[in-house]
Amino acid sequence: MLSILGLGYSLAKTELDNEFLHEQVGIALGPDWVKTRLGIYKRYTVLSKDYIKDTKNADPRAAIALARSQGQTPVTLGAQAARQALEHAGVKPEHIGLVIANNDTPFETIPSTANLVARDLGIGSGPHFDANASCSSFARHMQLLWEMEPHLPEYVLTVQTAAYTTRTDYTTRCMDGYIWGDGAAAQVLSAKRLGRLKVVPVEFGTKPGGAEEVVIDAAGHFHQKGAAVKEFSLQKTCELFQTTAARHGLDLKTAYTISHQNNFIMQNKILASLGLAEDRHLRNVQDQGNTAAAGVPSVLAQNLSRLKTGDRIVYAVVGSGLAWGTGLLEVL
Repeated sequence: MLSILGLGYSLAKTELDNEFLHEQVGIALGPDWVKTRLGIYKRYTVLSKDYIKDTKNADPRAAIALARSQGQTPVTLGAQAARQALEHAGVKPEHIGLVIANNDTPFETIPSTANLVARDLGIGSGPHFDANASCSSFARHMQLLWEMEPHLPEYVLTVQTAAYTTRTDYTTRCMDGYIWGDGAAAQVLSAKRLGRLKVVPVEFGTKPGGAEEVVIDAAGHFHQKGAAVKEFSLQKTCELFQTTAARHGLDLKTAYTISHQNNFIMQNKILASLGLAEDRHLRNVQDQGNTAAAGVPSVLAQNLSRLKTGDRIVYAVVGSGLAWGTGLLEVL
């Protein structure tokens, strides 16, 4: 049985609220629009406020250089989340036999983020590697470990990290500055020892025909076909929740749910479509923005203390690829 022993998350240091983005950066779509369309009130960045205000991040290469100079990168965020997960699990770095990481916004093409995080934590040699499915990477990592279960070492570390603000266009007519936040999440897992959460992946898939609907060029800005991606995400998330519930004979209304942390208002539409209560849908997008693959697992890390033995959580994520995944977690 695959289980999560420890969870961790981290956020970048600088908070950006809607008033700053509207009044000082000059994004034309103001706080009222954000309230009714996104429901996101603050987010965090590896950049400085002055840099965003003065440059609008016209050149993402300059953003990467600035983040490096300030010691905040996807690797440092991932390592911080991983330290928290290790402490939560009571596992020392030298006991980790495998690290799997994702990173949508790497500052270096090689080496892998998994190896860089392992180095920073003092984790020894292992078959560490990156497995990136953008915002759906947590689901992909759980699916991979499920498939690898007979061959896993005693303890595994999975990390999801990104610094999307380094690839965000902050010019006047672009709304992406209101969406993205920088952060990471990490999990310590084992197939040999019981933990806090039993992991049962259900489905992971991709739609290559939609590969160009969400894109970040190597050193360019994030861009997407917003309307098409939004419609796909709404429909697919509802489908994924229903698939997992049917597979396990579960009434969704008795479970907790977590969807991709892309948009608070979109999540409300999903809940209304499925007849689910808001108080059983766990989320953090309103307070930290869309942290990509770190969204769902950071919600888990932030809410585990409120859950009790026997509670079940259905997660569903949709992201670039297009890729999606769903699964069931049970509190042990």
